[in-house]
Amino acid sequence: MDSTQTSTQAPTVKPTTGEHTEPSLDSSYQLEWIKKLLAQIKDCLKQNSDWLGVDPSKPQRILDYACGNGTVSSVKLFNEEASKLLGPNHQDRMHAIQGDLNEPEKTPVLTRPEWFGFDCAIISFALHHVDDPIELLKLLKARVKPGGTIVVVECLKQDGAETDSATASSGIKDGEPKYNPANMKAVPMGRVWPGFSVEDVHEDYAAAGCTDVDLRIWPEPVELPKMPTFGGRCTIPGLGSRKKDENTSDLCLKVYRVAAQW
Repeated sequence: MDSTQTSTQAPTVKPTTGEHTEPSLDSSYQLEWIKKLLAQIKDCLKQNSDWLGVDPSKPQRILDYACGNGTVSSVKLFNEEASKLLGPNHQDRMHAIQGDLNEPEKTPVLTRPEWFGFDCAIISFALHHVDDPIELLKLLKARVKPGGTIVVVECLKQDGAETDSATASSGIKDGEPKYNPANMKAVPMGRVWPGFSVEDVHEDYAAAGCTDVDLRIWPEPVELPKMPTFGGRCTIPGLGSRKKDENTSDLCLKVYRVAAQW
């Protein structure tokens, strides 16, 4: 977990969102296609900062949840305009802890006031690893102030792609949860939901109690490596789409914006 406030160390807690089968993912960030993807995420966030609700004229408190290697927090706009919670120095602008919103009791620091009332909460290419995306959206909503924004950068399920019953609302019986972890797809990096449709975006945010839902699709296609297939289409860890050729996909980077209102 990462906040553009200050920098410190925190106790390690057992992650419960998703499942990773590799002991360390650090080497993944050295892969060329991932480097390009991270650069696309940064460009997307910077170019859409006004739409995301980030006002550079005012100090901002931004929560970067499931921060990975800090891609979101390294976006200069967020760092330069972040409020200096514990001091004026640059190194004091960020406060990083390893915690889990699903089990805050294992990280008591999460109960402190500074971990609430954020202007914006961002989760980038991690929601597809979460057992129940709707429940996590509710937890993120609880961390932003009224009128704040929750931003999700994720893979868009393409029109015409075969429907995956794991995320399709049709066929779900009354009283059953939309997301059943047993339906997640196994990939080398763990278990994932193979993308979210436009319908999913609106349904999931509404179910989390949010309003003013909107999305934008990043125009530059995401390049894919050669990977095994599942569900009848070529995929990479965390991304699911049909490929145009061996190296590119019609998958587009998208950002969801929602004004969380109480």
